[in-house]
Amino acid sequence: MPIIYFAQNKKNPITVVSGANLMNSLRQNDVPVASSCHGEGVCSKCRIQIIKGNENLSPKTEFEQKLSERNNLKPDERISCQTQVLDDITIATGYW
Repeated sequence: MPIIYFAQNKKNPITVVSGANLMNSLRQNDVPVASSCHGEGVCSKCRIQIIKGNENLSPKTEFEQKLSERNNLKPDERISCQTQVLDDITIATGYW
């Protein structure tokens, strides 16, 4: 089962099922995730920096790619409501 590690604030790692939605997994474990669209994939505020394991996430869909381009996301950022966790990752955000 994949593990989500945190690069900051010494949060405890979270174990999730393979294919779990990143945003939902964080919220279910009381980790705050910014969002004004409640996971509809519109606002892109739920961006998460992938410190390690980007290859362990689902490929970007065409929709997420367009959102990333429109919102000038960096190559190591993903829109968490549009991303599935397939294996271990380490993440960070600017608001934790």
